[in-house]
Order: sequence, then C-alpha cells, then structure tokens
Amino acid sequence: MIYLLLIFSIFFSSEISGQTLDSSSSSISFAYKNIEEDSTKQAEQEIVFSALPFALYSEIFGWAAGGFVGIQGLSQKNMSLYAGGLISTNGTKYGFIQFREFYLPFYPRIYIAPDILGGYFGVLNVYKNSPDSPPPATSKERAGSNDSDENDYIEVSGSDQWYEMKIRFLLPIGHGKDEVYFSPELENGILVAGELGGTHWNPLQSGRTFIDIKPFYRKRVSFATNGIEFALTRENTDFYVNPTRGSLQKFAFRRDFGWFDTMAPWSVIETDLRWYFPLHEMLGSKNSLPKVFAFNFWTINTLTWDSYDVEGVDPEGNLIKKYHRPPPYTGAYLGGRYRLRAYYEGRFNDRAAIYYGMEYRQIIPWNPFNEWSLTRKLNIHWLQIAFFAELGRVAPEWTLETLHTNMKWSAGGGLRIFMNNLILRIDGAFSEEGFFTQMYVDHAF
Repeated sequence: MIYLLLIFSIFFSSEISGQTLDSSSSSISFAYKNIEEDSTKQAEQEIVFSALPFALYSEIFGWAAGGFVGIQGLSQKNMSLYAGGLISTNGTKYGFIQFREFYLPFYPRIYIAPDILGGYFGVLNVYKNSPDSPPPATSKERAGSNDSDENDYIEVSGSDQWYEMKIRFLLPIGHGKDEVYFSPELENGILVAGELGGTHWNPLQSGRTFIDIKPFYRKRVSFATNGIEFALTRENTDFYVNPTRGSLQKFAFRRDFGWFDTMAPWSVIETDLRWYFPLHEMLGSKNSLPKVFAFNFWTINTLTWDSYDVEGVDPEGNLIKKYHRPPPYTGAYLGGRYRLRAYYEGRFNDRAAIYYGMEYRQIIPWNPFNEWSLTRKLNIHWLQIAFFAELGRVAPEWTLETLHTNMKWSAGGGLRIFMNNLILRIDGAFSEEGFFTQMYVDHAF
C-alpha cells in the first residue's frame, strides 16, 4: 500500500507582475476571492513568478520533499517556464525544466518546447528479464507481460536522463488560419474568452493543427534510447491547459535509428484520441464552475518487434539475438503517471498496448490558498477534484481480440491545482495489485 501526504507550506512564495488587473469585471460568480494580480490575464501583464513547496510519501521515493516554480511571460507574453525537483529518503534526486508556447520571433508559426528531466534513482523497479536469465519460453513468462507476476522485476539504482525538443508547425487552418498568437482570457483561472478550439468538428474551421517533430534522448540506468517522433496533432479544445470542451487527435510515428549508445533500433506507431464534454453547460448551468467528462483512447504497436541482429552464438550453438525493441519505459507500456495509474511505472510492457480512460473533473468553490494574504501570493487560482476509471492491456501482438482479453483495470480519484497556467496533479488509485499514488504536472489526458 502507498500512502500520500501532501503538505503545502508557505515558507517560500513570491510574485512579480507588470500590471495590476481591472477587478471590475466578473462574469463568473462563485466563492473565490479575486486575485488582484491574475497571472492568466496574459494580455495585461508582463512577468509572474510563483513557487510552491511540497512533501509526499510513496513506495517509489519513500519520504520526499521538493518544490515547484513557474514563470509566465518571461520573454513573450504566452511563454511559460516551469521547473521543479525533489529529494527523498531512499537517495532519489530528481528535477525537471519545461518551456511552453515559445514562438520563433522571425516565424511565429513555429513553436519550440524543450523538456529536460533528470536525476538519480535510489531504488527503481524495471519490469524486464535479467540479461543473465535464459530467454522466456512464452510471452507469459516474460517480465512485464500482461500475465507476469508483480514481483518479477530487476531492482536497480542509477541516473535517469530525459531530453526532448518538440518543434511544432502550426498549419494555417481552423483557429490557426488567421491567428498565430493566442491570448486566452481567464478569470480566476477559468476561460471566459479567446478559446483555441472546440467550436466545430471540422479541422478547417476549428482548433489548432500541428505537424510535430520531436528529437528525444533518454537513458535510465543502462537502458538508453534516442530518436525522432513525427506526429500530426489536432488540438480542438477550448483551452489546452484545462480543456472543458472539444477533442484532440494525435497520430505519431516514433523511430530510434540505433545511433550513439542506444540499446537497439526500433519503430512504433501510436494513436491518441481524447474527448471533453462540458456537463455544466449541458445541464443548463453555463456560468457555474466547470464540470467535465473526459475520455481517452490510446493504442500503440511496435513495428520492429520481431526484427533482430545476430550478435554471435552461445556455447550451445544458439544464435544470440538483439531484438529491435524499445526499453520497458517507452513504447507499448502501461502503468505510471498517465495510463493505469494504480500500477508502478512501466509495470506492463510488450509489443502492443491499448488503453481506455474516463475521468470526471469538477472545480470546487473552496480555495484554502485564498484565506490568507501570504498564501494568496502562491497564485493558486482553483482546486479541482477528479474521479477516474481505466482499462488496458499489453500484448505480444496487435489484434483486437487479444488486446480486449483479460484486461487490467484501475480506478481512483485525485486533486488538481491550477497554478500559474499549469496543472499540478495528485492521484490515488487502486487495482488488483493494491493502491498507488502518482504526482506530476498536467492532466493524465
């Protein structure tokens, strides 16, 4: 079992803002106090800096303490910089830096979004067979397969490095036809104008459609991979940070070419579909706090799973094969922060995977951070509760029959915190293998 203790302290908080906002307009009526310097009124401010410390306990980290920092409007009014980190009792030290909505000044249809994540794991479970063990006779005997034992893993410690550079080209269709710069207008963290999509199903009329190119490199202990992801993404939601209506479609091809210190070359194809339904509007309460049903369908297949290189011959005369498969923490895997949240990160990994997720989200009318003048400086606009249920499985082949047999499930709830144009997420979920907690940024989908 995993127990989570989230302690929000006020030892460190500060905010720098270029202008104060006009507090005379308030089209949404609820019990929040207006934050005088609302960081999300992007058109009327320059730079906003916020910080939030936290503490937690989990089976992965043990006891951990850390902090989160957000800077909005650093060099462009829509640009945001986020950084965070933690240190734990089992020796884990981790941190990340993330940039969002940075346009090339000389050609603003191109966005650049670099992500850097890295640190050291004191103890990490990798659901992969030991290199010294004989090859499994069947897929059921392989660590990480759908029918594998939860205790069938390698316990390791070491560094984790993860670098990505997403380059996005905004196509001149839908909301991107006549507009390149977007300034969603928020009041107390809730969208009131300037939606980015969700107005029509037709991509020529609604939403932002991108061609994405993302070089990546990751090395977790000795499991290294690098390559490029190519994707076509349509973001047809009203506000991508916290969608309340619309949909998202992503079709991606990811390739590791076998360069540098990679384990092996590999290729995968991926489909990610999401839908968001505004229940508060459907029930006739358009001006009430948002209540949203979110749905997610995701599937992936490893095209090179059965390909291999021959590295030699063992003493029994058998070929030593190096298969073209991704590491267990990428590719077709379930468990962790995004999919099947009641399981350890990468608990299930195989050639193919499928996933269904459903989540109910509701912003609550109580914000304890607005009760004191000091905590108001944390710039936390609202809290949101969520309840979710998930189904999924991995398989040694991509067939509908196999992927929908003996599926794994996960269910639970969580809390979301909207801080400086970013979602901080804490989830607790249970499954047939017990209870697990996850803490990260952004919605799971």
